[in-house]
Order: sequence, then structure tokens, then C-alpha cells
Amino acid sequence: MNTIDRCHCENMELLMDIFDHKIRLKEFYIQKGPASSEYISLSIKLKLLIKEYFEEKTLNLISMSKDERIEIWGENGFRHLDTIEASEKLDELIIKYQKIK
Repeated sequence: MNTIDRCHCENMELLMDIFDHKIRLKEFYIQKGPASSEYISLSIKLKLLIKEYFEEKTLNLISMSKDERIEIWGENGFRHLDTIEASEKLDELIIKYQKIK
């Protein structure tokens, strides 16, 4: 299976939650200011939702990178330069994911 052909589906529920929180956050800012407890609480919740979204996207990239590495390995062998580069790319993604966790 070619990695490019893989279907990428967005988590629409999560994106809508982020969108709704951003709108509500703007309303709280206008009505009560940035020091209100509602604004602060909603701001924290929005940051958590955005973090969840990026974690999900990073996991998807890791999965795609694994599939790509396996495909390249199958075509070229374990010691081929392309296989090594794909493995390094996967390693970088895993390290980045560990940093955001």
C-alpha cells in the first residue's frame, strides 16, 4: 500500500470543539476580560484540545512513516540508503512526539 494513497480523515468532532472554544473564548474576552475565571478556564481547555489534536496528528504521521519504512525496506532491503533515511525520519518523529508528551 502506497503511503500517499492512504486516506487521511480529520477528527471533525475535535476540530469543532476547538472551533467552538475559540469562539467562546473571544466572547468571554470581550464581555469579561482576560482575567476572568471563565476566560482562564476556557483558555486552558482550548490549549488541552489543541494539544490533543497535535498528538493525534503526530501519531498519524508516525504510523504513516512506519508503513513507508516497511514498504521501502521490502523493496530495497534493510541496509539500503532509502531504508536508513526512512528509519531516521521515523526516529525523528518519535522523538518529537515524546517531547510533546
